[in-house]
Amino acid sequence: MEPHVSQISHQPRIDIHIHLAGTGCYNSGCWMHPKLRQRSTIRLLKALYRIPDHALNRDFDQHWARQIDMLVSTSIVDYGVVLGFDGAGDIRGQRDPDTTQLIVPPEWVFWVCKRYPRLLPGPSINPHLHNALDTLEACIEHKAVLIKWLPSAQLIHPSNKKVLPFYRKMATAGIPLLIHCGGERTFIPLDPSLGEVHHLRVPLEEGVKVICAHSATKPLGSKEQDQLPELRKLLDIYPNLWLDNSGICNPSRFYHLPQLAQDPLIQQRTLYGSDYPVPSNAFYYVHQLGIRRVWQAEKISNLISRDVHIKKTFGYPEQTLTRAHQVLANLDHWLERPTQRSASSMR
Repeated sequence: MEPHVSQISHQPRIDIHIHLAGTGCYNSGCWMHPKLRQRSTIRLLKALYRIPDHALNRDFDQHWARQIDMLVSTSIVDYGVVLGFDGAGDIRGQRDPDTTQLIVPPEWVFWVCKRYPRLLPGPSINPHLHNALDTLEACIEHKAVLIKWLPSAQLIHPSNKKVLPFYRKMATAGIPLLIHCGGERTFIPLDPSLGEVHHLRVPLEEGVKVICAHSATKPLGSKEQDQLPELRKLLDIYPNLWLDNSGICNPSRFYHLPQLAQDPLIQQRTLYGSDYPVPSNAFYYVHQLGIRRVWQAEKISNLISRDVHIKKTFGYPEQTLTRAHQVLANLDHWLERPTQRSASSMR
């Protein structure tokens, strides 16, 4: 299979990191573990977005997809990549219901993106599951723009040699891997070591375009090692390594923004990501910006536009919003379609 190279002549602004979620409403195939529902971070997000408990089991999945579409449509970006989430696996290659925290299957990701023309599909596939290669092949056929992993919460071992066939199929198809590195606060990290940057060497050596989510930044108060020095080494070695700046203005990573936004190497390899629905705010930076500029930022009601504004204020250039066209796959398929495209599904 020949790599799919985008033929798009313009450079749209793209948010590459927006989270889909679901509980199984509307036969979406989504599932959320009861323990995840009770996790403090999820309860905080429910309160922030005024999601009552009864809505989770009634119409949440559809409502959440529609809300994301409205957010992107009224924001400064042109398109948003919506991310799926696969479960954790056991030694038999089956999903483990005890350690799986959330499932947002590829079928739902593609359905949502065919329903809402401004949304682009970023499904998640655990490569250790027995049907992983078949699922990847289906995602390639249905024009995924990337594949998303959160190894520490999905028990994915990125440097395990058994994953090599998965990487090779991705590289051949030109599908990039968006992979979370660094600490995790929203989900329960089952094995924090799986989020270490050195694991990226294996997919990079196999020719996969890798996007390191959150620029591998360390959460506030975490005892984990600072991974930015290792990340810079890899950036010097591998031209197929990219970053995103998602979640950099949230409560656990805000202190990294001034440093990252002014780092020339980081700037040149960063793609824009909002990490929605994780909140982004300017009031963390009152000492750097002053009350007036913080208030001006906070008055921006669209949360993606506010996040873009804050990051630009500290020095992230416009190119972070537009360079995704160099990295994502199959953009011409999704961006050149008619606005009122019919909502057929992968199912």
